[in-house]
Amino acid sequence: MLFLALLTLAPISTKMAGAAWFLVICLGAWAFWRLPVMLPESSKEKILYDAVRWWLYFCIAAFCFKAIGMFYWDDPWRTRHFDFRILLMAFALRALVPRIRLSAGQVLMLVIALTLASFSAIAVSYMHAQYGWATPSNRINWAGGLAMLSCVLLPVTASRTIALRWRWCATAGIVVFVSAILMSGARGAYLAFPWILISGLVVLRGYLNGGCSGAAVYRAAALLAVCAVLVFYFAPKIIEVPKERISIAVAEIHAVLSDEETTGNVVDTSIGARIYMWQRSLDVIQESPWIGYGRAQRIRFIKEWGGQANAHIVKDQTHLHSEYINGMVDHGVFGLLSTLTYMAGLIFLTFILRRHCHFLAMSAGGLAYIHVMMSFTDANSQTNNYSVMIGLALSAIFLLRLGKRQGE
Repeated sequence: MLFLALLTLAPISTKMAGAAWFLVICLGAWAFWRLPVMLPESSKEKILYDAVRWWLYFCIAAFCFKAIGMFYWDDPWRTRHFDFRILLMAFALRALVPRIRLSAGQVLMLVIALTLASFSAIAVSYMHAQYGWATPSNRINWAGGLAMLSCVLLPVTASRTIALRWRWCATAGIVVFVSAILMSGARGAYLAFPWILISGLVVLRGYLNGGCSGAAVYRAAALLAVCAVLVFYFAPKIIEVPKERISIAVAEIHAVLSDEETTGNVVDTSIGARIYMWQRSLDVIQESPWIGYGRAQRIRFIKEWGGQANAHIVKDQTHLHSEYINGMVDHGVFGLLSTLTYMAGLIFLTFILRRHCHFLAMSAGGLAYIHVMMSFTDANSQTNNYSVMIGLALSAIFLLRLGKRQGE
């Protein structure tokens, strides 16, 4: 119950999210020492066992790649909470998945908690859009965490052994999560929408091909459309905020492309600063591609580049707003390998699960897609909340699938 309460409040406070993450770690340690390993009763369960084992291997490899650069440049480990949090959660899942099973009631409670979390998220997002309140964490990685939780609910909407009302509950949660992301104004998190939309169409096709009457599906879709129109009507910020943010992005891109020389006015924008730092980074990466320059020199580079362009936004940064480029500048090829290994692990999870748990693979693939896409325009590993949300999303994906009566 404590975990469910913390998960419900996770979008409101990073402390709540961190406490939920810590509780899963403790549960994993307890399960490892006190509970026996259950033999897999089906090929699907064996796939889950294999999935968490391989995910742990990928996390260990990524951590080792990162450690090479960290030790070489004597970078402070206190700045790499991301790697420790992801690795600890991987160990916890490796201990939990072969040892626990949720009852049907516990699975439903987890679905309800995730749905309630969506309403917590939209409350925060509304206050941010309407009154300028700050999001609990940087709004980009905060909204990215919401996108991950929405992906967790995707398999629930396709489950044939969960009552229809709870599947609608999960669908409502996804819609509310998407609305919260839209109102957050975090353009990087908007990149998650194609996956959610395509997954929704796949689920809908499954219903049509699985014996559910087309009329019932279309009535449900019409009802959902009406609800969406009502939400947009009573909360216009859901449309106004993304429209404004995208218009700003288009204007900034146009300014960068039309400017022949690098000037402070062009660089002193969200997109202008990113493009300028990426361009300058490519030059220094060529000079030290294997081991990079370390964290301290990366920050000095940014301050120097900001001064040369007279760009205050650049001078205020401490990272390069791209996970790939940030890793290369910090630790060269080893930093990039670390970044790519986490992504490869999530993608490999997706392919493993696709054999027998194709709807579950939809969730894992969503996490992989979100992490890959958001890493192009931001360095989310520099924040604590992002790794916590990845861990919570992965744990919820496996816990939902481990229900005694849960199926697809």
